[in-house]
Amino acid sequence: MNKYLSVLLRVMISLVFMGILVWMFWGDRSKIWDILKDVNPCDFFTAVLMNILALVIVSYRLKIILAVQGLKLTIVESSYLTFIGMFFNNFLPTSIGGDLVKAYYATKKSEKKLESFSAVFFDRFFGFLSIGLLAFFGLLFMNGKIGDPKLMWGCATFAGAVFLIFMLFLNKNLAKGLFSGVLDMSIFRKGSKLRKLYNALNTYKEHPVVVVKVVGISLMAQVVSVVSLYFIIKSLSQEISFLNLFLIMPLVSVASMIPSINGLGVREGAFVMFLSEFISKGSSAAVSILFLATVLLTSLMGGIVYLFSDKLYKIPKVG
Repeated sequence: MNKYLSVLLRVMISLVFMGILVWMFWGDRSKIWDILKDVNPCDFFTAVLMNILALVIVSYRLKIILAVQGLKLTIVESSYLTFIGMFFNNFLPTSIGGDLVKAYYATKKSEKKLESFSAVFFDRFFGFLSIGLLAFFGLLFMNGKIGDPKLMWGCATFAGAVFLIFMLFLNKNLAKGLFSGVLDMSIFRKGSKLRKLYNALNTYKEHPVVVVKVVGISLMAQVVSVVSLYFIIKSLSQEISFLNLFLIMPLVSVASMIPSINGLGVREGAFVMFLSEFISKGSSAAVSILFLATVLLTSLMGGIVYLFSDKLYKIPKVG
């Protein structure tokens, strides 16, 4: 029953947000359509390519994170996991649902099930960290030039929260002190699955060089995503400072995590809210539609890859 209620909740949230957006822009629908008809195909195609490149970079990050747990994948195999994760995001809770699919398929190719799930968890964790870094750099570059306080305080709050969590992750003594009581519970006894999962998560603290490398790769993927958004806006002949997008993209990414159908409705509403500070509301709505189109295109690619998974995903089991 809870499973069906969760699905219903996601559908309802997406429908409510989409309904609000349709209601807001119903009178301007012809204007938005005129804006979309004039889209520059070259710039939009570049945006799609940048989005695909960002996913390939993220796939390389996942490859490195899995290697720490002794799971050796090629970049092609890692990319497979990333793209099918994108595909299943359309059916599972927000963008985190696709992570569960990635972990599931990683466990099919190895006996290290807990290690696979911990690796995918940290892949998401470093993704959050990179979003926080993006927000921080946006605040740094745009200091004193932000007209909308929602952008400034939203980015500052999120960046601060992410950094605190990351420092907790790096500080062994602090983490041990905070969780010592929990670890003494019987469910965390030595040899239990939860204890093994905890040990697997702690493995990354022993690889500081890998952590630094993964953080850099994550930030690179976020910057490429910003470039993709910039070309979407450019395809509509709209002018916006590239640095402004360092503030907008993190907030849109966080909004997309709200339970919904792959962020549908919530993400588009966030684009309209934050982009309207710099371009017209009609153009902001058009940008959200084109961004959704890039998401659907990459999801379709993931679906195609999934159809041919038996041929593309050949990873020998670890004995």
